[in-house]
Amino acid sequence: MKIGVKTFDNPLFLNSFKDQVDFFEIMAIRSNKYDFLKEFQIPIVIHAEHSGFGINPADKTKIKANLESIKFAIKLAEDINSKKIIFHSGELDNQNCSKENSIEFLKELNDKRIILENLSAIEKSLCKTPEEVKEFLKQTNMGFCFDINHAIETATFFKQDYMDFLKEFIKLKPNHYHFGGQIIKENKTHLMLKESDFDINEIIKLLPKNAEITIETTTEIKNTKEDLAQIKQIINNL
Repeated sequence: MKIGVKTFDNPLFLNSFKDQVDFFEIMAIRSNKYDFLKEFQIPIVIHAEHSGFGINPADKTKIKANLESIKFAIKLAEDINSKKIIFHSGELDNQNCSKENSIEFLKELNDKRIILENLSAIEKSLCKTPEEVKEFLKQTNMGFCFDINHAIETATFFKQDYMDFLKEFIKLKPNHYHFGGQIIKENKTHLMLKESDFDINEIIKLLPKNAEITIETTTEIKNTKEDLAQIKQIINNL
């Protein structure tokens, strides 16, 4: 397995981990400058802006902003030779939104580097379940970024066994994984791994040996180092 860490635009954070991880993941925010990324020799995964930045591929009234956002991510990927661009399929926020809008937008992009991330049922999101993700992948011919914590949230929301839910997602052969700490009973995510109220070992055992996993916990260097050490120890003991 390969392990990476994630930040928005913090060179200090990246320098702290450049000799400890297999890759970085970077959020491509249009207002930021990313020239500093060319200093690093390890692979970099790009994550395009999502709803937190006003982006929603499902909303036909946001086509201009959606295009500007994903084109920025694509250009950044080209500049640093990134092979993956993680993208959210969107939310059904209002009457202007639909699954069909999102699929059509993604098909028009026609970029093999873009991989779709499953979202959480707590929001009005698309790609919440294995069935929904499978349909999107088939329609768009894109890859899949499996966010384990989103899936656990969704399984809990639908009162399903989350381990069985995870297994169904893994059958879709994800190209990438997101994993962080989570307290299921309190609906809290992006925590340190040690704070989780589930068995991290059992989840890691589900993943294929060639899985590439971004630790999505904290952007605090000390805590991320602790998370990195913990997940490496689990993998080494498999």
